[in-house]
Amino acid sequence: MSDKTKEIQAIENKYGLVLFRMALTHLVDVGVRALDAEGVEESIRQIKAQDEAYQSEGKIPVMTPEFQYEIVHCAAELAQIGIWDLFAYIKKFVQIQ
Repeated sequence: MSDKTKEIQAIENKYGLVLFRMALTHLVDVGVRALDAEGVEESIRQIKAQDEAYQSEGKIPVMTPEFQYEIVHCAAELAQIGIWDLFAYIKKFVQIQ
């Protein structure tokens, strides 16, 4: 069992299963609410500003701005789906190693 798994289990044990599940939902919900049209545009502005800073310093980003834009747009689409539907999909189809 990884240290992070133990850390998460300790948080679950501290608060109890019901509160822990509700907190997970809240965590995702806060992110979902941040991905409205205005939030997406703000993320795009931040990515552009970061890219301009990298270019002015001669740095090469790990991800292109266009790839980051796609991440934001994909997340915004996922934000339209119910949280528990997302959790169920992740549990069944997203292999996490």
